[in-house]
Amino acid sequence: MSSLRTVLLVLSCWGALLIPRQAVAQRAALAAPAPEPEPYFYKGYDYGSQALYGPLWVFLNRGFDVLQDRNGSRSIFQQEYVQNGENVGRNLLNPIPGITQRGWARFFREEIFPLSFTKGTARWVPNYTLHLIGGGVTYTGLSEWFKQNHVPAPRAFSAATLLVTAFVNETLENKGVAPYNTDAVADFFFFDIGGILLFSFDWPNELFSKHLIVADWSSQPAFTFPGFDLHNQGNYFSVKWPVPFYPRLRLFATMGLGTLLGLSYQIDSQYSISAGAGTMASRLIRTSQKNADNDVEFAPAAGIFVDRNNSLLASLKLTNVQDYFLQFNLYPNAFSVPELGMWGVVDKGGQFVVGLSFSKSFGVGVGIGQLGLR
Repeated sequence: MSSLRTVLLVLSCWGALLIPRQAVAQRAALAAPAPEPEPYFYKGYDYGSQALYGPLWVFLNRGFDVLQDRNGSRSIFQQEYVQNGENVGRNLLNPIPGITQRGWARFFREEIFPLSFTKGTARWVPNYTLHLIGGGVTYTGLSEWFKQNHVPAPRAFSAATLLVTAFVNETLENKGVAPYNTDAVADFFFFDIGGILLFSFDWPNELFSKHLIVADWSSQPAFTFPGFDLHNQGNYFSVKWPVPFYPRLRLFATMGLGTLLGLSYQIDSQYSISAGAGTMASRLIRTSQKNADNDVEFAPAAGIFVDRNNSLLASLKLTNVQDYFLQFNLYPNAFSVPELGMWGVVDKGGQFVVGLSFSKSFGVGVGIGQLGLR
């Protein structure tokens, strides 16, 4: 009987000791902060295109994207910012005259809704791909970059960066148009701002990061000598859609100034190789001085890409144009080269530009060489 009492006494003592500890543990678990959600687009990788990702990299690739299709200087200091910027600002502040002059039905048919399909009227195509989806992905990616770099109000800084970049892009696209026009109105209000608002919700980010997988595969922009021209810039996105019956195989596309379509194969848990063929925009031809209307000439193109966790490691593109005939990019930390990326462009005449990029230089590289005019 005494031994039984001893056992009961020991158990009661253990219970008295455990109950407070369990209560403390429960209170601590309730007070602990929730784990940070996984980023959608900017993972903070130190290799590939993500090693260069940041506000300046986005600004140069996205803001000066249209210089790929323009004859003349590639120097960012020789563009007509004042005159063109004033016209873009006038149209954004008072969009009604431009829309009325163009016609409301035509404006919505050609620039807002996918209801026109000719080369000269399907202006809605880049609006949805580059401005809405690409802009939304960029908005979330930059928000994640600012947050991971401990910048306060990351969404506000991301939106501001994106809208400033959009204004510069519209300024370069305006190129000498003086009267009221609608090009900047559709891009800026309906699709740039629309992308920011849309991707402020979780479901578009879930859709385009985990199901229809979109990643920023922009180039390695660099200032080259002589001339201090901006080369190798360009805003591009990859799209992968896993094939249901064979998950390693994915339908593949690139979005940008042109489209490549093909397949992507997941080699292992990290690495993939992708290839596609299609067309790239080779030149913009101004068709109206009353509106920023351009017909786009396209050239056949093909490319092969290697990525790691959707961060682009290397690319090789062949395009039937005079200047950027062959373009090669090897991103920082791609394989065994630490912190250093390399790129090169060769034209049809054999002239070339080559350069380097650095993972610690805010996404800006340097280069040397010249290309023949297109």
